[in-house]
Amino acid sequence: MATTANRSRIVFWCALIGVCVLLGALAHFVHLRTIHQWGMSVNGWLLFLLMSVLPLVGVPISILTVMAGAKYGPWGGIALTGGVVASHLMASRWLARHWLRKPAEALLNKTQYKMPRVRKGEYVGVCLLAALLPGPSYTLKNYFLVLSNLPFKIVLLVGLPAHLFALSPGIMFGDFTGAMTVPKVVLLVIYLLMVIGTCHWLIHRLRTRKKQITKKSGQQLAANDRKQPGSSP
Repeated sequence: MATTANRSRIVFWCALIGVCVLLGALAHFVHLRTIHQWGMSVNGWLLFLLMSVLPLVGVPISILTVMAGAKYGPWGGIALTGGVVASHLMASRWLARHWLRKPAEALLNKTQYKMPRVRKGEYVGVCLLAALLPGPSYTLKNYFLVLSNLPFKIVLLVGLPAHLFALSPGIMFGDFTGAMTVPKVVLLVIYLLMVIGTCHWLIHRLRTRKKQITKKSGQQLAANDRKQPGSSP
């Protein structure tokens, strides 16, 4: 059985290879200028409405960020996406509190899992990891954040910039489709490596902290046992 470190390396290289294959397939099968023209032709208010609503019900936001980058460029796309992500976090919190918490708890009660509980000292790290981790859908990440015991202030102040950091490659890709060059492809790959590397570092940090807490708890229990009457000196 592969160790945790080996699994992390496998995930890292699979993600990198997947990104390269995806970029190569898009460049081969789809004319990038067609994507750029399509994004440019979308009505701005319609794009804003689509970005505000569809990701709440599971539609990948990455597709919409490509359109935002094509229409508004990198900075305009980031500004639009930032406003939309903030609205998603607030809307997800309202939906979770009024609609989803009881069904989620009922579903989890039928399994071996429980509602996510995060230790106080891990709020920021878990929030960053949930937002940056490649693989799980953006929608599920947001509902995880608001269904956990994370303070909403942390979710908004940490989750928002983390989401923007993770979504920026899609925005840049949308802008680059107007004139894709080798340096731009290299920049996208480097940026994605930064996202993946940050996730890997966060996982290692959280795992190390968990081991330290477990070790400290074990030492505290042993010390308490020694203090009890009748315990061996």
